Amino acid sequence: MIGIKRPTWPMLGFILVLAFLVIYPLVMLFYGSFAGGGPGTTPDFSLKGYRAAFSDLGNYKVLWNTLWLSVIRTLCVMVLAIFLAWVVTRTNTPWSRGLEVLVWLVFIGLPLLPMTEAWIMLAGPNGFINQALKIIFHLEQPLLNIYSYGGIIWVSTLFWASIAFILITPAFRGMDASLEESSRMSGASTLTTLRRITIPALAPTLLGVTLMVFIRLLESFEIELLLGIRNGIFVYTTRVWILIGTVPSDYPQGMALSTVFLAFIFGLIVLNWKLLGQKQYTTITGRGFAVRPTNLGRWKYITLGMVLLYFVIAFVLPFFALILGSFMKIWGVWMEKPFTMANWILTIKDSRMPLSLLNTMVVSLGAATIGMLLYSIISYIVVKTDFQGKKILDFISWLPYSVPSLVLALGFLWAYVGGIPVLHVLAGTIWLMMLAFIVRSMPLGCRVMNGSMYQLGKELEESSRASGASWFTTFRRILVPILSPAFISTWIILFVIAMRDLVTIIFLYSAKSRVISVIFLENWIVGEYEKATVVGVIMTVLALSGALIARRIGAKQVIAA
Repeated sequence: MIGIKRPTWPMLGFILVLAFLVIYPLVMLFYGSFAGGGPGTTPDFSLKGYRAAFSDLGNYKVLWNTLWLSVIRTLCVMVLAIFLAWVVTRTNTPWSRGLEVLVWLVFIGLPLLPMTEAWIMLAGPNGFINQALKIIFHLEQPLLNIYSYGGIIWVSTLFWASIAFILITPAFRGMDASLEESSRMSGASTLTTLRRITIPALAPTLLGVTLMVFIRLLESFEIELLLGIRNGIFVYTTRVWILIGTVPSDYPQGMALSTVFLAFIFGLIVLNWKLLGQKQYTTITGRGFAVRPTNLGRWKYITLGMVLLYFVIAFVLPFFALILGSFMKIWGVWMEKPFTMANWILTIKDSRMPLSLLNTMVVSLGAATIGMLLYSIISYIVVKTDFQGKKILDFISWLPYSVPSLVLALGFLWAYVGGIPVLHVLAGTIWLMMLAFIVRSMPLGCRVMNGSMYQLGKELEESSRASGASWFTTFRRILVPILSPAFISTWIILFVIAMRDLVTIIFLYSAKSRVISVIFLENWIVGEYEKATVVGVIMTVLALSGALIARRIGAKQVIAA
């Protein structure tokens, strides 16, 4: 390691700036919960927000909905993800590498907003599937109802299973196959081996991913917004959005609910750390390990078909429904000559579109580029130096992981609209949105770069320095070329995420700083579903293009690292 042990002014300054960017919005979040009004108003400090939040019986129903929905969805997600990962990595199912790419494509290639809208077109009251079932079975009423708890669970499971799959696949692939072989030699069936050997051996990874999925589903927003509110189904995020994002607003209660929820999420994160820190499972040892897949016999074609079916349901069906819907005269309604180009013409001519596309590109490019430079510096200090304050730096870089996106947006709103006056200039600008994305993506970016940094032997730097090269020359000529694949791949992933994210900036945009996800939301809220569908197709094409580029340069391995 580089021998930087005593604090230096540049490093201390770097930590202070980073702490300000991450911690200041959280401090202002708690400030706002007591301020008694919205950001920028004269504060009237009191506990009325907390009293209103805890005295409203409707909030307890919202909390219950949030909890049980998250538990059920997490179980469904993990069962599906474990099955997909097991088929791809632990069996002799044909075309396993291709199947892995298809599952990965579900996450990165189809943004959540367009995916949810597509399923409304497929399973809504007038959806394609319901129309077909009416004709086939002579039904008078639609059989499926996507605007329900079941619909929320269905779409969430399809989307989040791909993310959980990406996170658990490396652990499945790295497990010693001799453990499973010993089980089968003892007479256990394939399913018994999966249940009694494979899953318990991977318990730490599965536990960590399960808790991560549970936390992310607790803070889920887009699916509940499109599928829940219409039938009076509210969860924490949509409840806060109604309280703060609509007129008349109720900032005291909304802020109080946000801080309580933040404390709850942080408690779950701490629990996760404790559980994972207390358990050690060794599946790879120094004596080498076997990686032979389980022979499924004829069942391998059934597992192949099941993974392909998942891809068709999760990606192909909604993608083509989205494209078809963008050309319909009346969204989701079949009629004589149902198709038209008018939706595309009106959307492209929409005065908001050119600026929103430009804003989207600027915010995404800026967040990915500046963010990756920042994450690389943080990772280098944490992994490659003996700096005494690196544990503090590491903690700060991981802190946004415990903050729900909607809560982070509220924190930035208070920090840059109702906080330090000199920072008000950033309010409602693309630069504030870019900053929010940088902070939000910090745990992911630092995690990936840390993994790459740990793979670099110290002798590379030592040899360069011994040859007379300065630190900057060593970093530029040695480290940058080696780290560039991980850097570029992660950059593309962050670019795609920033391009389609809505929740992180939902309270931060203005008329001049709209991005494309905001245009989708605004069209949807006012009932212009045809134009929203066109925007959804544009979002999907942009995301899919980013996914193909990411795949080409190996981003799949970066995500799974």
